Amino acid sequence: MNKNIFCIGELLIDMVCVDNKGLINGEKFEKKAGGAPANVAASITKLEGNAYFLGQVGNDFFGTYLIALLKDLNINTEMAVKKGSTTIALVGIDENGERNFDFLRGSDGEYSFGNIDLSKIASSDIIHFGSATGFLEGELKETYYKLLEYAKSNNIYVSFDPNYRDALITSDKLDWFIDDSIKFIKQSDFTKLSDEELFLLTKEKDITAGVNKLHELGVKVVTITLGSKGTYLSVNGENEIISSMEIKQVDSTGAGDAFVGAVLKQVSDIEDKRNISFEEWKNIIAVANKVGAITCTNYGAIASMPTLSEIKELY
Repeated sequence: MNKNIFCIGELLIDMVCVDNKGLINGEKFEKKAGGAPANVAASITKLEGNAYFLGQVGNDFFGTYLIALLKDLNINTEMAVKKGSTTIALVGIDENGERNFDFLRGSDGEYSFGNIDLSKIASSDIIHFGSATGFLEGELKETYYKLLEYAKSNNIYVSFDPNYRDALITSDKLDWFIDDSIKFIKQSDFTKLSDEELFLLTKEKDITAGVNKLHELGVKVVTITLGSKGTYLSVNGENEIISSMEIKQVDSTGAGDAFVGAVLKQVSDIEDKRNISFEEWKNIIAVANKVGAITCTNYGAIASMPTLSEIKELY
């Protein structure tokens, strides 16, 4: 039986520039659902897992659209809140399919711990902290820390993805972001970072050295996404780069979140989550790499994520 995976953070509108000219020169934009934890939840349910979204959207047309979309994806939204205005991310795609961002922040940062029904969270479940806005000013940050404390007090499996965005984490906020990220990594069972995030947080310039530093902090399972090269997997000192599949990249938005969702869905199916063998982890990451790669082949994170049947065709 599938366990529940609770994803906390922002759900927002991605206004995606689809003419491959980036934000400065782009003229054609399409509305897409976005937000790292919502993307993770969507990946989980598309792979037939059980996901809750914990966060706040605006009491506006965009918020109504976003909650309806999550419900259509079978994501549980009973702890989500509609109040204020919906956060908007402007996403520019350049000629290589790489992204640049700007943010118009709404009420996602006002999500309160009191909105979470803790009775719904069992010790066999997973809590994923993966918000790009979670460590900015606002009540959401307090909620993050309170939920992390609850998870650790109840032996709940914790996943963390820092989701660094330079458009959000300006130079005056960088030290705080690094400090908060390190605190969460120390308490995590599983963490996923990009190589850029690894070097930023550890101050190392070598992946193995950086990953070793994360293990010293306490996290058992570290994954570093390397784009087309695959994923660097490290579990209790064993490490290997797990290759990905070749694709023609259109838009990499949400690929990392799709990867995390695929990992967590598979981990949720395993009874003893903290004692998964390295061989099992290699298989989990190989599947998750495919999910992440397919997400890059079209515009819009959630819309591009594959279903379980589509992934099974690639096994």
